[in-house]
Amino acid sequence: MYTIKNKYIVLIGALLAQITIAGLYAFSIFSTALQTEYGWTGDQTFFPYALAQFIFAFSTIFSGRLVDKKGPRPALLIGAILYGGGLILSSFVKTPGLMYLTYGVITGAGVGFVYVCPLSTLIKWFPKYRGMITGLSVAAFGGGSIIFKEVLSGLLSTHLVSEVFMILGLLSFVLILVGALFTNNPSDFVKKAATQGPLDYTTSEMIKTKKFKLTWVMYWLAVIPGLLVLGAAKNIGIEVGGLNEAVAGGVISLLALANATSRLVSGTLSDKFGTLNMLKAIFVLTIASLLSLSFMAGNVAIFYIAAAGVAVGYGGFLALFPTFTNQEFGSFRYGSNYGVVYQAYGLAALTGILIKRVAGSFTTTFIISAVAASIGLIIAFMIKERASQELKEEKAA
Repeated sequence: MYTIKNKYIVLIGALLAQITIAGLYAFSIFSTALQTEYGWTGDQTFFPYALAQFIFAFSTIFSGRLVDKKGPRPALLIGAILYGGGLILSSFVKTPGLMYLTYGVITGAGVGFVYVCPLSTLIKWFPKYRGMITGLSVAAFGGGSIIFKEVLSGLLSTHLVSEVFMILGLLSFVLILVGALFTNNPSDFVKKAATQGPLDYTTSEMIKTKKFKLTWVMYWLAVIPGLLVLGAAKNIGIEVGGLNEAVAGGVISLLALANATSRLVSGTLSDKFGTLNMLKAIFVLTIASLLSLSFMAGNVAIFYIAAAGVAVGYGGFLALFPTFTNQEFGSFRYGSNYGVVYQAYGLAALTGILIKRVAGSFTTTFIISAVAASIGLIIAFMIKERASQELKEEKAA
């Protein structure tokens, strides 16, 4: 099979696939249409998205192993079939139960098979800029939701929801397929892929280390606030910010932009200041923002700044933890390793929902989340980063 040797062509192909699956985050547009056309309840239209998020995280365990063993192209091809196919099947669905299967399970799994590929592949092509390139990859995923929000809103103004599912499914299949054709590992990496370096951990070796356990718990605690705020931005704007419904809807775009921008900036800064140092700084920003949201409720200016701060923190964490995993456990089994680390994200999504139900109000939820983030910050100070000399030698290799 042919291989692409130009790293910038691989970059374009990988980012094309990554942007395409960002349609997952625009499901709220479908949610409103499903309620209007089919008469489904809010809970019935929210669950497919929540299930897709969980299946997305879980499936990275399998996609990561596949990427490590066979390279990114087979995983992307499977992702194209699952993601595009799940959307196409959703166009025929008329009941919530079937939507849970077609969108929640099949489409969600497709996201998981695509998501790991750009992260794992681009770090191998740009080893000296792994923070920046990881940030760019996850920024494409976060920023793509803004594009799809506008595209889907426009389509739903002139088409039935079933027709839009079909259009998005066909388009997504083609785009991911094209991305797959332009994405592969560097030839020199393929030659030495069977050799484990002195700084590399297999997945079984990694999970036995204390550093993995601390990293996993830290990741879990880090992303709970962002998942909460971004997932309920409109309702938070009304309850905490005192905004009317029309204005509160615009908060979604603001937070999406802050989230996407932070992913790129945080990743780039980690190359200069160190990944663990950036994690500590973003924990502090997140804690301060959560406390501001809780104790300054009703102040519109503070609300916008603090909500954006949580979104910036969330985007930063999603850029830094993949980089940190690669940095601390090596590239040899990075896809599989990060797939296991990423399960913390799936647990965080469920934890956030539980915290909100127990706490009741958003203000109390923010206090609990701030405590969780504070524990994450303490863990960050407990972890010993690889010596700078080791990192320099690895980048130079």
